[in-house]
Amino acid sequence: MRIERILENRIFSRKKDPYKNFEKKVVDSLYLERKIMMMKFRKREQYQSRIQLIVFLVSCLEYFLEEIFKKSIDEGIIPIEKLKNAKKLNAVKANLKELEEISKNKVKISEILAEEMNFQNIKDITLLCDLLKIGKNYRNISAKKDKKVISQLRGQIPDPRRKHSPNIEKKMTQFIIENFGAKFALPRDQEKIVRMVNTVNKMILLRHKIVHKSHTFKVDNWESLAYTMATVQLAFFVNECYKIELNNLKKKK
Repeated sequence: MRIERILENRIFSRKKDPYKNFEKKVVDSLYLERKIMMMKFRKREQYQSRIQLIVFLVSCLEYFLEEIFKKSIDEGIIPIEKLKNAKKLNAVKANLKELEEISKNKVKISEILAEEMNFQNIKDITLLCDLLKIGKNYRNISAKKDKKVISQLRGQIPDPRRKHSPNIEKKMTQFIIENFGAKFALPRDQEKIVRMVNTVNKMILLRHKIVHKSHTFKVDNWESLAYTMATVQLAFFVNECYKIELNNLKKKK
């Protein structure tokens, strides 16, 4: 058991809203990748920037899902009883020294279980989605957001021709992530949900080859955008499901 890592993660877990933190990081990384493309860097540099974007997207998603997993356990959205069927979680063991550290530092069971999960693995990601009942909630989430946003989009799109406007390119990137990444363009049927998850899975596999085998790939503009949008959509769905299930739990109480 990695008690030191659990305690280290506490330093980075103080953000009140994991999704807002996730969204900001994705906007920053996509903005940089778009900037390199717009500045007409050579193809090699553009491919490299997209490779780095893929690595960062997986890391952002992993951290976000880990935080939601812990919060869901702490708040009772995911009962411990539902986790007993997961073999990897049932096999958690600690020696005497680790138990001493757990007691001394008041380590939560959610923190211990999160260490056993691997959110760079599509099976563990799917498990979290199932626990947050994404299959039941996704239609209502996408339908509600579509109806709300379509009527509000007019007049809100930043004009990239206004070069004198402060941070216009960053604002455009933010707009793309907030609307076409999540609120406006969410998949509304099961087939598209599966496609979204498969896109994220492909990105995770690419990340593994990049980081652990030093592979390089020719990642085109549309591919990096597709990976980014799928990552944001998945995170958005998970976050909305978390809020729905938390609200349902409060109503029961």
